[in-house]
Amino acid sequence: MLAGQSGADPAYLELLRHHFHLDRPLAEQIGSYVLAAAHGDLGYSVVQGEPVTKVIGARLGASLILGGTALLFATIAGVTLGVLAALRRRRALDGVISLTSLLAYSIPVFWLGQLLIALFAVRWHLLPTGGMHSPGRGGGVGDLGRHLILPALTLGALFLALVVRVTRAAMIEALEEDHIWAARARGLSEQRVVLRHALPNALRPAVTVLTADLGLVLTGAVLVETVFSWPGLGRLLYDSVLARDTPTLAGIMVFTAVFVVAANVLADILYRVLDPRAGFR
Repeated sequence: MLAGQSGADPAYLELLRHHFHLDRPLAEQIGSYVLAAAHGDLGYSVVQGEPVTKVIGARLGASLILGGTALLFATIAGVTLGVLAALRRRRALDGVISLTSLLAYSIPVFWLGQLLIALFAVRWHLLPTGGMHSPGRGGGVGDLGRHLILPALTLGALFLALVVRVTRAAMIEALEEDHIWAARARGLSEQRVVLRHALPNALRPAVTVLTADLGLVLTGAVLVETVFSWPGLGRLLYDSVLARDTPTLAGIMVFTAVFVVAANVLADILYRVLDPRAGFR
């Protein structure tokens, strides 16, 4: 691709093969890549002609903004709804929350995104259809927020459904623990029992779900970022596949793997904060 689709000079092709170590045994190619990656060198983008680390860095901020907002929305709303469903188990509110979370998990994100665009952008003209900033508005925080609402809701809906189901199940189990009955027997208010004694234990499974999905936030948001033209890593991954930009694809996967490992370490720390008796796994 660098030399052109056809009619490339054989000498130039050989030079490219030597430059990218393609003339060496496969094991040596892999070893060279791993050694370079360990030093922060992920190669050069075939399409953009820049270091992959620079290309990823230019898109990372957008993905963190979108993913962080979606996770924050899913955490606050999901934990709240999950606790309410557990406290109203087998009642109408529990049924409504459970059914809504099931629908949110089942709806394809690309269809949900297009539906939100059709309603809020095309029909009601309340929010922009896509992008990160509007041309000519200087890229302020308010403009960014308007562009962020629809993609964050679309991406957050999937995480919201998972958090609701996990929190509900964990909360029901936590409310049946012996120390909860003991706390009630001591005359503590139901609000204190729920928030102080039951909720910290119920949050641990939710932490597992959220930290396990941090890699999905970076690269799994391909459909969301493509539908809303959001310039993040998901869109970069999509464009790199179409352009056959192998170094960028490999760099995104390596970066995501490191990010997921760091997220699991963060989960262990959060476990210790939520329950000091748990220790580290």
